[in-house]
Amino acid sequence: MHYLKTLVCLVMLCCTATMLTAQSATLKGNVIDGSEDEPLMFATIQIGSTGTNTDMDGNYSIQLEPGTYTLKISYVGLETLTDEITLSAGETLTKDYRLVAGEASLLNEITVTSGKFEKPVSEVTVSMAVIKPSLVENTNSTAVDEVVEKVPGVEVIDGQANIRGGSGYSYGAGSRVLLLVDDLPILAGDAGFPSWRDVPVENIAQIEILKGAASALYGSSALNGVINIRTAFATDEPVTRVSMFNTIYMPPRDKNKQWWGGAAPFDAGASFAHRQRFNKLDLVLGGNIFYNNDVKQGIFDRKGRFNTKLRYNINEQLSIGVNTNFNIGRSRSYFFWAGQDSLAYIPASGTTTPSSVTRYNIDPYLTYFDKSGNRHKLLTRFYNVTNDNGNNQSNFSQVYYGEYQYQRRFSQLGDLGVVAGLVGQHITSEAELYGNLEYTANNGAAYLQLDKKFFDRLNVSAGVRYELFNINSPDSIVDPNFGDGRLFLNPETKTTEAKPVFRVGLNYQPFEYTFIRASWGQGYRFPTIAERYVYTTFASDDIALPLSIRPNPTLESETGWSAELGIKQGVGIGDWKGYLDVSGFYTRYNNMMEFTLQATSPVNFFFQSQNIGNTQIVGADITLVGQGKLGRFPTTVLTGYTFINPTFTDFNDEIQASGSSDDNVLKYRFRHSFKFDAETKFNKVSVGLSANYLSFMENIDTAFEIFLPDLQAYRAENDKGSLNMSARVGYEFKENSRVSLVVKNLTNAEYTIRPALLEPPLNMSLRLDYQF
Repeated sequence: MHYLKTLVCLVMLCCTATMLTAQSATLKGNVIDGSEDEPLMFATIQIGSTGTNTDMDGNYSIQLEPGTYTLKISYVGLETLTDEITLSAGETLTKDYRLVAGEASLLNEITVTSGKFEKPVSEVTVSMAVIKPSLVENTNSTAVDEVVEKVPGVEVIDGQANIRGGSGYSYGAGSRVLLLVDDLPILAGDAGFPSWRDVPVENIAQIEILKGAASALYGSSALNGVINIRTAFATDEPVTRVSMFNTIYMPPRDKNKQWWGGAAPFDAGASFAHRQRFNKLDLVLGGNIFYNNDVKQGIFDRKGRFNTKLRYNINEQLSIGVNTNFNIGRSRSYFFWAGQDSLAYIPASGTTTPSSVTRYNIDPYLTYFDKSGNRHKLLTRFYNVTNDNGNNQSNFSQVYYGEYQYQRRFSQLGDLGVVAGLVGQHITSEAELYGNLEYTANNGAAYLQLDKKFFDRLNVSAGVRYELFNINSPDSIVDPNFGDGRLFLNPETKTTEAKPVFRVGLNYQPFEYTFIRASWGQGYRFPTIAERYVYTTFASDDIALPLSIRPNPTLESETGWSAELGIKQGVGIGDWKGYLDVSGFYTRYNNMMEFTLQATSPVNFFFQSQNIGNTQIVGADITLVGQGKLGRFPTTVLTGYTFINPTFTDFNDEIQASGSSDDNVLKYRFRHSFKFDAETKFNKVSVGLSANYLSFMENIDTAFEIFLPDLQAYRAENDKGSLNMSARVGYEFKENSRVSLVVKNLTNAEYTIRPALLEPPLNMSLRLDYQF
């Protein structure tokens, strides 16, 4: 009898559900970007306290009771639409919507890096800069580092990215700025160092630069910030673009300086990109070749790259894809000059390194929208780096990376955004640089990010990440106490560490185009394999003293935090719109890791990564960004000034003696920097000007000036900082196709950014960009 009652109840429940379903109505449709006619994924359709989000094809569907409703259709960076509908019982109503950009569109530029959710740049709670691909092409930037240096507060010192003075100089090991390509890290597994020329500049959609600690979202290498390169997707209309250029170099201003020997110095290169959609298949192809004979004698660089981006939309909810990038090349680099006078463009003998490289990554991924509006992403990467170097400096590493990410906007909770994820990474490395020994490293993490908008004016963002690291080393390792590579018994073959990090941020809009933000975030960085275990030597006939790079197996992790208060104000002059951004910031590092040159005796010099103590950086920056017509001429502007005061918190006589300056200032930093880039267009002719000023690098390792005595004399003669100017002119002979002339180092200034490494003299590039 009991079972019969249960069966009757179940039947009644099913009948009731069927009747209710039959009486309900269905609203469905599609949401697209009105300016590009592309579907908008994750647009919000809000109906009172309920709602839904669009899938990857911009489609939505929701069941409602019969009645009249007011809909709000929104997407970050675009104007919100309001619509009123009436539904009858059993009716299926189809409503499609087109969303368009509002006024002051630069404030509405969509970014994802600050919270892994789409958000207008005006509403993020941290300092964020956005670079469009036109700046890459117009300035003939053949690698990403050349263009990110145009952003105020961002420098690249010998390949090492530095945001607001957060990093000094490191010889190819360790990074406090995380480099991402399509949200996946692209740092070498063993050294944590970026390969800028591997990034597909021919297929960039947008570069996003986050300034400040971002470890709560992105982990260890994001202690100082993030550079995220987002590549372009296929479109309904096929696009093919081809570029080629040639660069010639002029003699240095000082005619006494010997420069190139043998083949004349020049650069040449070509690239292509093709994007096309075939029904459910999105295809993107790209490639690049680069050929360089450097102005420094015997130095060259030859690179070739091919990349693909495939995405297959199985249905409206599920898509799968794989991205690949293959790079090969040969080069010869050098460490420092043979002398500051006539030999400044000649490498010191024994300090050049020939290299043959093979690097590739394969990135399968999956995106799934379930029926409840949740977005699930699985991102994976296999990254192989093989550097076959001379001078016993070869290294090999492999990275296995996987990340599961969950995203959801809860419209019934006031459009609360939730991002959560799990990360796993395994690294293997074997190298002559590490004494021909094998090392492995593992990293696991879990993170949670919440974003909520209150009163339609206040954005609140908070996040937490728990990070776990370990490095496994062999029983015997290179002895750090000697410079001859001898081994000793490893006292600790496994190092494990775990730590939580937190962040919180606010963004308040008191007026229509005014946004005030405040943020605080923790940072954490675990040493890389290279920083702990690298070993190599340099032998030179040009210097009397031996030089080596020694390991430091006891190197400890560093922690820190950064805080910022800023305001972003929309500005306009007629049709020219943009924003002015002003911010003050404070960054604190505990147990900071720095690459330092030391001397154990008057004849024994070596570089080594060391914990130098606690440091702080106080500073401010101001940035102006704008685009539109000034009078009758379309004009774009990106300019700004950054000031930093980087100091030790526990300055003492020992620290003072290790640096070339008597003042309390961190090494290898610039207190003042100024950036300017502007371009205006007269009919089909465009003209642009760039300037980059860096103040004098006040402090370097004392041992550097002892090791290279002429370096001290050069720095004393060139203590006013450096100003590098560039100019360009272009002619658009058809839509999206142009020929341009770019002149860099316009005044043929002689300057260094990293000590004992002269930057190139005046050079001119002729470039062709053609779109089919």
